[in-house]
Amino acid sequence: MKKIKLGIIGAGGVAQFGHIPSLQAIPGVDVAAISDTNKEKLEFVSKHFGITDTYTEYEHLLKRQDIDGVSICTPNHLHAEVSIAALQSGKHVLCEKPFAINVKQAEAIINEASKSGKLFLENFSQRFDLTTKIINSYISKGKLGHVYYAKCSYLRRKGHPGLGGWFTHKKESGGGSLIDIGVHVMDLGMYFMGSPKPVSLTASTYDYFTKHADDGGWPPNSTRLGDNFNKKVDTEDLATALIKFDNGSTLFLEAGWAGYSETGIKISLFGTKAGVELLKTVGGVDEGRPIYFKIVEETDGHLVESNPVVPETFSYWKNTFPGFIQHFVACIRDEEKPIMELNYLLTVQRIIDSIYLSAQTGREVKL
Repeated sequence: MKKIKLGIIGAGGVAQFGHIPSLQAIPGVDVAAISDTNKEKLEFVSKHFGITDTYTEYEHLLKRQDIDGVSICTPNHLHAEVSIAALQSGKHVLCEKPFAINVKQAEAIINEASKSGKLFLENFSQRFDLTTKIINSYISKGKLGHVYYAKCSYLRRKGHPGLGGWFTHKKESGGGSLIDIGVHVMDLGMYFMGSPKPVSLTASTYDYFTKHADDGGWPPNSTRLGDNFNKKVDTEDLATALIKFDNGSTLFLEAGWAGYSETGIKISLFGTKAGVELLKTVGGVDEGRPIYFKIVEETDGHLVESNPVVPETFSYWKNTFPGFIQHFVACIRDEEKPIMELNYLLTVQRIIDSIYLSAQTGREVKL
């Protein structure tokens, strides 16, 4: 087994709950260094996880020739800058979503990744959820037929992340609920549909809860050492879109941080042979736990519902997130092929930009 050394750039909640523990659990992986401009947080995280080499400037970490790759866990507006620098230094890169905050940045990253020949992945960890794998097993065997319509939603009632911090400050985040949680279910919908080419969309965004929003508890208070939470809150709290594809299929998307609405991660797939209904919890230790999970199909002329069984111990942070991290390491070791292509990541960013444009103009956008 090839031993590899990895660095962490950004020491916030997703690094502490996801990247670092998931990487340290993989045999032959050494989380050798970590970087963050927040000295107080950097010191705490390095001691807590036993990472001895620390840097307040990520450029110094990237100069190390013994580091094979990095996980980028910075605020969104730094993703492009750090990703390009890491690729230019010869490092493999796993970047948190969204990997860019506009198409121009996305194109620059994709060009650099293509030129460098290094691995670049965006953290669409929901692809490694057990429910995703079960659904894909049906799709790969043709049991769903052509998936022509999907409804994908990720909704919270009171769930603004890091209220007053970079998450809710558009200059640093690039957007609100759409690029924070909406991209996860949008990616799932397109993944289940076979990644068709988007041709047009119509979208709306809303910010009715901005002035009286509640902090959703993410990232946890224990990970907020030294952070500034006095920034302007100016991101959307709900985004909706209807996306049409070149093969005639359609995806309806909802992503909300706040609202008097249903809650959870919900996926509905309409196939020509069968359908899927999935609702999962959001928040807390049971994040990702299915509330209901049904496959609807016809057998001997009768409609039949079956319920795939997911272990009660299953959760996002214990299973789903580590699955994607393991995939990143396996790709570095040439044991697996990347689950997503670079051009696909660019397509996702184009959709995000177009959703915001459609919402702003009130018009349909052609892609």
